[in-house]
Amino acid sequence: MTLQKSLTRLTLALPKLQSALIAVAAIYAIYTLKQAYQIGDKVADKVTEPAGQAWSDVSAWAGGWSPVELTDLIIQPWYMDNNYKLTDEAYKTLSKAYPKEVAQYFDNRVLKTQYRRLVGQPVRGF
Repeated sequence: MTLQKSLTRLTLALPKLQSALIAVAAIYAIYTLKQAYQIGDKVADKVTEPAGQAWSDVSAWAGGWSPVELTDLIIQPWYMDNNYKLTDEAYKTLSKAYPKEVAQYFDNRVLKTQYRRLVGQPVRGF
């Protein structure tokens, strides 16, 4: 191959190579900007967290919010059928809130005989 042909081929290939290099540079620039944005976003989260928490506390207080407190268990009569067996809904609710008490006072979802006197009264760890 002669020098003339090599220069001609190089001249024809240069625009394609130049376009490929521009595309690679653009992709790299986008990647770098994305990384910088993610770092900035994390920094902004940390910087604004105390102010956000303070605003949340103030707005909750102003709205009358108070924390939920677990009260004593009261086994209401309407939680059970005529055979002292908990309804499905009552069992799901009480098992989540008072798992130890449900295990202690109920046998296969039926209120044990010795605890039937407690129906309608607060149960305080007998």
